[in-house]
Amino acid sequence: MTKELNSSSTRNRALLAALLVGSLAANITTQALGLSVFISAAFGLVVLASGIALFLSYRKNRG
Repeated sequence: MTKELNSSSTRNRALLAALLVGSLAANITTQALGLSVFISAAFGLVVLASGIALFLSYRKNRG
């Protein structure tokens, strides 16, 4: 059962990291292309939220 929990947290962290990188790339692209500030801000919020969630997941499961 411990293996299932560890793989689940590992999977969640991998998904959060992928979301972080994808949103960061989208944010940079929207800024570089000069698209709407609101679209860029939305991607920025997703980057912040996924970064915080990734950090909290790491802190919770590092022991």
